[in-house]
Amino acid sequence: MPETDLEAWERGRREALAAFMVALDAGEVDLEADPLAFLPYLNRFVADQDYDAFDQDDWRYLHAILAAYIADVLIRKYGARWRLRHDARGPNYMLVTIGYDGGEYETSPMDIVYHGLGQVPPVVTRMLATAELTAHLVRRYDG
Repeated sequence: MPETDLEAWERGRREALAAFMVALDAGEVDLEADPLAFLPYLNRFVADQDYDAFDQDDWRYLHAILAAYIADVLIRKYGARWRLRHDARGPNYMLVTIGYDGGEYETSPMDIVYHGLGQVPPVVTRMLATAELTAHLVRRYDG
């Protein structure tokens, strides 16, 4: 049976994230057991970048790898699954989750990261929190 677009997307995402982890000397981190165990490595990588020297390809790579990681956390920790949507921008790979209220919600890791990259250096934990809030996986505390 031929691979679907969503299966190809997920395979590519996993392969890219695994290669990135090896490059950061974090290949031994078991994302299956704890997807947040990679966060310290990723935070260090993000903090160590010279953003003034970034070209367009660097920003695209950072955007893609951060979105791959955010997706990984939502998939492994919350059981999210992919859904392909088409909008004015073209295909948009959305993660579908069941929120704390029992409703179904769609979240775009690419959109979450796009908005998160507005702050330099980006804050990965803030992006993760935004993804969890957008997916209604956690309640907002405004105390």
